[in-house]
Amino acid sequence: MHNMVFGSEGFVGTTFTHFLRNLGEDVVEYDIKRDVKEDLRYAQLDFTGIDRVYFLAWDVGGAKYLYESESQFRQLDWNLKLLLNIMPQLQAAKIPFLFVSSQLAEEYDTVYGVTKRLGEVWTHLLKGIRVRLWNVYGPIETPSQRTHVVSDFVHQAVLNGRIEMLTTGEEKRQFIHVDDVCRALHRAINQKLEGVYDISSFEWVSVREIAQTIAEETGAIVIAGKKTGTTPFTPMKGRVPGWLPQIDLRQGLCRMITDLRTKLDVK
Repeated sequence: MHNMVFGSEGFVGTTFTHFLRNLGEDVVEYDIKRDVKEDLRYAQLDFTGIDRVYFLAWDVGGAKYLYESESQFRQLDWNLKLLLNIMPQLQAAKIPFLFVSSQLAEEYDTVYGVTKRLGEVWTHLLKGIRVRLWNVYGPIETPSQRTHVVSDFVHQAVLNGRIEMLTTGEEKRQFIHVDDVCRALHRAINQKLEGVYDISSFEWVSVREIAQTIAEETGAIVIAGKKTGTTPFTPMKGRVPGWLPQIDLRQGLCRMITDLRTKLDVK
């Protein structure tokens, strides 16, 4: 199988590219992080010999970035240009593809949610596959405005011995390990699914519970913030048929702790 992965150097794309190659499949990578010539807002794509495409590329980050007022126009401009450049080329090539959306596509008050929903609608028109990722964790990120909460907590616990939360932590999320995501993406496109499907643990967990579990495994202390977070009770669309997550939350968090300690040579 010959695959093309848009966003191959991203939060999910990096792991997914390795996953495909470990299956013995060929991968053509496409990501602006590799080369400015691979800027998918403008690139003219050659699908010769490609069997299917995974559309993961997006201007995205954790909640700090997604909801930051200063980033809204950048997200709008970048992601609309991605769609306007990529979708007509996929349509012309008549090539099977999967569009990676988000549970936040149900939200209409953020640029991220609206543009993801637009991507879903366009994918439906082209008879592509649509899946929604929930709160993915697993990769260790260098802390920045774009990083995700779980990686931030692991960094704080391992390096500082304490986890300083921005909120009280009572808000809930559904977390899913990136390795389970990879299996779900591959299964979804293999089954040529119609409709929209969720890739999630389907279990609600508070952010405070995440911090507490990391603290238990590292000996760190948890310092709750004063801000009250919100729980986005998004309608569920359904699980990818035949797929179930295999990595439980504590196991996944322990992997991250071990990965970071190994990376930093910290015991």
